[in-house]
Amino acid sequence: MIEKTRPFLILWLLFLVVGAVLLASFTKAQLLLAVNQHHFAFFDWLMPYWTLFGEGWTAITLVLVLLFYGYRTGGRSRSIRFGWIGLLVFAIPSLLSMFLKQEFFNREPRPVTYFAKIPEVLHHVPGVELWTYNSFPSGHTITAFSIPILLMYLLIRSNRRAWAIGLFCWACSVGYSRMYLAEHFFKDVYGGAIIGVISSLAAIWIGEKTITLFSGKRAAA
Repeated sequence: MIEKTRPFLILWLLFLVVGAVLLASFTKAQLLLAVNQHHFAFFDWLMPYWTLFGEGWTAITLVLVLLFYGYRTGGRSRSIRFGWIGLLVFAIPSLLSMFLKQEFFNREPRPVTYFAKIPEVLHHVPGVELWTYNSFPSGHTITAFSIPILLMYLLIRSNRRAWAIGLFCWACSVGYSRMYLAEHFFKDVYGGAIIGVISSLAAIWIGEKTITLFSGKRAAA
């Protein structure tokens, strides 16, 4: 599992180091405004759509694609394996995100609440609804970092480094969109990247173990 995802994990670890330095060197307000205040008309149009890649429909679509691809390339058993692992990779991180938001960080203010006394400092993209609480972690970023782990593990067999770079940049861009739209602070994105990768690796391990266990029971029946 680690071997298949290693190129992406190396980039992820570098991100964690750089992110830790940023978090230690700047306030959460400074990091957010460094992104949010540098806005462009094209990004104002693009980011509300781009950020949707971190929503549930992306996960559902990818699981369906994995089911179909697995069936076409390996039959029913491979389709079940791909679909089951894909489902767990999205379900476990999502459930963990909801648990953290509701049980531990339900009063964690989002940028619009944090800057309520000086709202003019935030750039608000027209048409985007700004949430007020449950800031940590960023669920969109969790999904965005779960997808590369899943793809690197199940599908990508060649040019792993190139794919890892592309997927890493894409995942970071979804996290960037959350800050650009003033929905999350950098620490929320940073936490989302950690949770997304670690919980996805755990989900893959659980998926493979349960498939092996189920297959063993069927063979013994």
